[in-house]
Amino acid sequence: MRSTRDFLLGFLTGVAAGMLTAPRSGRDTRDYLKNEADRRSKDLQGQWQKGVEQVKAQVDQVKSQINQQVDKIQNKAEDQKNKSQYNDKVDNLAEKAHEGVESSRQSLQAE
Repeated sequence: MRSTRDFLLGFLTGVAAGMLTAPRSGRDTRDYLKNEADRRSKDLQGQWQKGVEQVKAQVDQVKSQINQQVDKIQNKAEDQKNKSQYNDKVDNLAEKAHEGVESSRQSLQAE
């Protein structure tokens, strides 16, 4: 990483030195450097915008996936709640039926 940074710094220093010592007038060199800096700046802004748009798209995609998972979990929880309520009712009815059968048995035995 450091060698890459050092290389780029050396490269940019060399380019700047070459530009400043090139056989152009000072005004031409300044205009050229200004135009080049403006062009590079616009390129970087465009790349930045693309990057921001890509990140936003990925965030939206992740949000969508999370929402789908939350919906699935909520549906499963609701199903479990409904099953639990159904099972409780069935158990209640079975217990009442069992009590009714036992009550009938006891009344038949008492006779």
